[in-house]
Amino acid sequence: MILEVLIITSMNSILIVVAALFGLLMGSFLNVVALRFNTGKSLGGRSQCFSCGHVLGWQDLFPVFSFLFQKGRCRYCHSKISLDNIYAELITALFFTLIMARGLFLDINFLTPSYLTSTLFLFIIFSLLIVVLLYDMRHKIIPDTLSLSFGLFALLGSFFFGFDQGVFTYLGFHVRELNHFLAGVIIPLPFVILWLISKGQWIGLGDPKLMVGMGFLFGVKQGVSAIFLSFWIGALFALGLVIINKIFKKTLLRRGKKSIMKTEIPFAPFLIIATLVTTVCNFTII
Repeated sequence: MILEVLIITSMNSILIVVAALFGLLMGSFLNVVALRFNTGKSLGGRSQCFSCGHVLGWQDLFPVFSFLFQKGRCRYCHSKISLDNIYAELITALFFTLIMARGLFLDINFLTPSYLTSTLFLFIIFSLLIVVLLYDMRHKIIPDTLSLSFGLFALLGSFFFGFDQGVFTYLGFHVRELNHFLAGVIIPLPFVILWLISKGQWIGLGDPKLMVGMGFLFGVKQGVSAIFLSFWIGALFALGLVIINKIFKKTLLRRGKKSIMKTEIPFAPFLIIATLVTTVCNFTII
């Protein structure tokens, strides 16, 4: 019995490490997708330096490690490489690690078909959401194509996946209650009304579109919980900005930079983080 537990624990640990490494690789790819989305550039072809246009060699494409070894500069023109590349790789690695490890404290064997199938599904779902996160951080807008894709995957997934004993897993084909599907309408509806009343001044329409997929993925109870959680996370982030602004305001103004508090903050990252927490922890406030 002890040997069996040790074997399962070892295999689970290996899968978590594999998920983290896979996340680093996927993060590099998803960053390229976010950079080229709506630019007319295809995803084919070799990666190039954004400054000199030199085609990158294989030794330049190791996630995180290439950046560290080259001290954050292009190996050919020595221009600085944006830290956005590292953020994308690390965020994806963190997301994939948490997704794989979501059953770690419930003595679940990760090698079961149901667990691995649901993990693959979540990798697909959150790959879409990470592209949304990266794109929204850069452009302050959520592309309809990505929101629609997320909503469609979440709707289809609701027939096969769900929470069982606190873990998101594959349940086989099943038809949910009507209120689960109505969640895709109920949850974003108040924010659509706010958008209509304010004529887009108080809130953008991109966030409610993203909430449609959250409703289909979670249903009403957990969907509402995820929305509340996103506001709490956003509030904590804003509070952090207030504190940083108070501490460094004079320094920023001396350097000719505007106050941090006048920076526009996209809301989609908070929705996506809340979606991850709800998925991993089976979070609910109801």
